[in-house]
Amino acid sequence: MTWKYADPRTEQVFCRIAETIDTRSRWDSELESMLIELAQENSPSVARYWARTEVGRGIPDRAFRQGALYWFEDQVPARTFKTSGTTGAQSRGEAHYSPRGLELLRQTIVGHARQHVTPGLESPVILRLVPDERAVPDMIMAYGMGVIASELGDPENSAVVVGPTGVDFDLLAERLDRAVAADQPVVLIGGSFVFVNVCDYLEGIGRSWRLPAGSRMIDAGGFKGRSRELDVDTLRAAVGRVFGIEASGCVNLFGMTELASQLYDGSDVALGPLAERPKGGSAFVEPRVRDSQTMGYIQDGSGLLEVADLCILDRPYVVLTGDLAIASPHGVAIIGRAERGQTRGCSLSLDSLTRKEVA
Repeated sequence: MTWKYADPRTEQVFCRIAETIDTRSRWDSELESMLIELAQENSPSVARYWARTEVGRGIPDRAFRQGALYWFEDQVPARTFKTSGTTGAQSRGEAHYSPRGLELLRQTIVGHARQHVTPGLESPVILRLVPDERAVPDMIMAYGMGVIASELGDPENSAVVVGPTGVDFDLLAERLDRAVAADQPVVLIGGSFVFVNVCDYLEGIGRSWRLPAGSRMIDAGGFKGRSRELDVDTLRAAVGRVFGIEASGCVNLFGMTELASQLYDGSDVALGPLAERPKGGSAFVEPRVRDSQTMGYIQDGSGLLEVADLCILDRPYVVLTGDLAIASPHGVAIIGRAERGQTRGCSLSLDSLTRKEVA
């Protein structure tokens, strides 16, 4: 029987997910079974796919470009986010969120950010190198970074420093100068290649800072498949020269429009060809690697990235991403798209927006 949004079972699953986020208990197999049942009952196409393959196999991300995968016809989505697209793709994927689903999204963003973005910091200055979500309401990266800033940042001094014409370097400098004067830690957060563009420009005009102890850089995405590929340590070195942030204060995160939770660096071991660090899982989100030929799980070596995210209420909880990854005892390093020459993610459009040549 199809689950309705107003069904008590849906409320039960929502409460179970919220509890899992809050308590950070171990992986909840019973909750996973509930999400499988929800998907099979509310989506004949997912049920058929699992019947042909195996129950719980990741839904390929391309399926999100073929029509909305949304479980609750009796509830109008509260928010819809869209993928920025992959080079050459004909359509953009969509992820619909019910009111409950949107609340779970907020909770998992804040929960992970407390652990990985602001541990040990009390209301740091959070400067977002991404447009304000009001300008790009369908970009989940802008929404997520806005949630982090509003929930965990200094409300007076935190700011968005990317606008319609690119990075507002005057505003960026003013906020950094103010933070240095007040000895207040700064968290810089944005797309990976945005930091490359910003560091290139600031070094070109001879500007640099020594930000207060505890300051951090959180970059989202990577460089694989771009015309200019940088390794992780090269970016960290540039951030160190320009902002005075130690390499240990630099953390990469992986997120997808199709997912609710994020994956952060879990170890500082360089695994990938561009020194990508392995991502760790948690009680409610788990990266896995499948052999590209047999589709079986592998514990060591390269294959396709699958992510299971128990925080997703409104659509498939497990996604076969189409990204390549390396499985290891340290975690899973994500190293780029499986299809050669394709670049994915919000940072694709942010790159062109924030690139600025030195006059």
